[in-house]
Order: sequence, then structure tokens, then C-alpha cells
Amino acid sequence: MTTTAPQTANARTAPDGRPVVGLDLGGTKIAAALLGADGTVLARYSRPTPARAGAAAVLDALAAAAAEVDPGRSAALLGIAAAGVVDPRTGMVTSATDSIRGWAGTALGAGLADRTGYAVACDNDVRATAGPELAALNAERQDHGSLLFAAIGTGVGGAIAADGRMLHGASGIAGHLGHLPSPEAAGLPCTCGSTGHLEVIASGPGIAAHYERLTGAPVDRLETVALRAAQGEPAAVSAITTGAAAAGQVLGGLANAFGPDRVVVGGGVPRIGPLYEDALRAAFVSELMEPLRGLVPRAPLLGHDAAVLGAAALTTTLPLHHPGAHR
Repeated sequence: MTTTAPQTANARTAPDGRPVVGLDLGGTKIAAALLGADGTVLARYSRPTPARAGAAAVLDALAAAAAEVDPGRSAALLGIAAAGVVDPRTGMVTSATDSIRGWAGTALGAGLADRTGYAVACDNDVRATAGPELAALNAERQDHGSLLFAAIGTGVGGAIAADGRMLHGASGIAGHLGHLPSPEAAGLPCTCGSTGHLEVIASGPGIAAHYERLTGAPVDRLETVALRAAQGEPAAVSAITTGAAAAGQVLGGLANAFGPDRVVVGGGVPRIGPLYEDALRAAFVSELMEPLRGLVPRAPLLGHDAAVLGAAALTTTLPLHHPGAHR
């Protein structure tokens, strides 16, 4: 699942051809970019997320990042791809883990619009990242593409598009694939407060935790498990393949449920190597009904700029939140 594509995208700018600011907010880093009229990245900036300082500090940091990439105020619109459950219609963060303190309940759209002076479109980070994938698919399918997108890293996120349209669902919760039940995770506590969800067995921390359960030995990170698996350690191999197969099984079942034209799997975990990729693919294929035979997970089209490209594209498809608007 290697990533190969130029870091450009279509239709990323305002109707008048002005650039657009794209922001990507994660629990550890804020990435910002200014996207030109042809979709190329004109300027980039990144800074740590002040995740322990509270929501207001995070909004201030986002506004500062936007100012860094657009000091001349050439843009009028800003799109943000943010961690958490984001409702793009209200601009609210409706739910979030504690990776950003006090993030749930934040008025993301309004707060950022007031701080920056831009009109702001916002969405969940994984849905935003999946946006360029859907745009490419729609170009092939006359705007009727159906997409299943999974991002497997520190957590397990996702996005679902049907007949050319991204699904958002009630309160913006659609696509949270990590919180689907998984037999391999039975009884294990999830960050959402429930138990037995895919994220706790298939994410990077989930695989590392499973290795610890198998061996009784603490491990610092997923890459350590991957290195030991490459050296043939059975427990490491088992931890990785169990997590990968769990993800593949869930994705295969979802594919049967709504019949996507394309399945894309990204995030940091698949990049640990073929052991994970092969186990995920085998489990995915084994679940498919006959009409879907031949469907296999693909790597994302875009690389490290995917989130900011997708964030900027939100300004063309989602409601805009304006500075000083009546709340």
C-alpha cells in the first residue's frame, strides 16, 4: 500500500480563484497550508498542538497557524480537518477523546471564524482526508462513486461515501469504524467507554497492548513489535496479524453492507510492512460476497498533504461559518 501521487488536488479554491487555507488538527500537531488556484501548496507551516491547554488555546494556535501561511490575507476561506466527532452543519465538536483536553463541545467553526476573519468549513479529519479520494472516484464514476475509507493509526477512523456523497450522519458521527464490534477485542475496554471495539485490537496502541498481553512484557511502541515480528518472534507476529485480520474482517463486512466501488486503507499502521497488509487483505477478501470478488484495499492516492488538501476542499462542499454570525 505504498503512496504515490503528486501533492495537488482540483477545486480547492474559492469561486473567485483566491487561495484557500487548509488546517489539519491532530492531538500532537497542527499542520497548515495555503492552497493556490491550481490546488498546489503555496506555503506550509506546522506547530505542536497545545492539547493540554484547553480548547481556547487550541483555537488560538489554529488561528496563528493560519496567519503563518497567509500573512498577506490573500485567502477568504479556511477549511479545517479536526480530530474528534465534528458536525459540519453546526460547526460543533460533538464528541472527543481526552487527547485534546476539553475539546468536546467546542464551537470549532464559529470560534475559528471569529479568530481569523475567514469563512470556515470544518469536518472530522478522516472524512476530510477521504475527500480527495472521493473526488477522484467520482471523476471516474460520473459523480456516483461509493467509497469505504479507513485510517488506522493511533486510533481507527473512517469515512463512508455512497453514490457520490460523503455521509456525515447524526451529530457528524458517521464513519467511526474503530467503534464497530470485533470478536478479537471482546471484553477489552475502549476509549469511548464501551468494550470490544475494533480500535482496541487493530490500532497501533491496540497491537502493542495485545503484544504485552501475550508476553507480559511492556513495549514502547508499535515499531518495536514490528521489528520483533520481522525477526520471527511468534508473539509479535500474532499481535500484528490479529489486529490486521480484525480490521480486514470488519472492512469486508462493511463492504458487503453497502457495496463500495473502492476501499482505501491508510494511516501509519499499514506502513509497518507486508505482514500487516497481507493479513488485512486476506481477512477482507474472505468476507466478501461473490459480486464483490476482486475488490481489494488500496493505498491512499495522496501523501502527507492529504489532510490539508482535503480540509481546503471542504470549503466547496460544506456549510460555511462566518465571523460574527449570530450563534
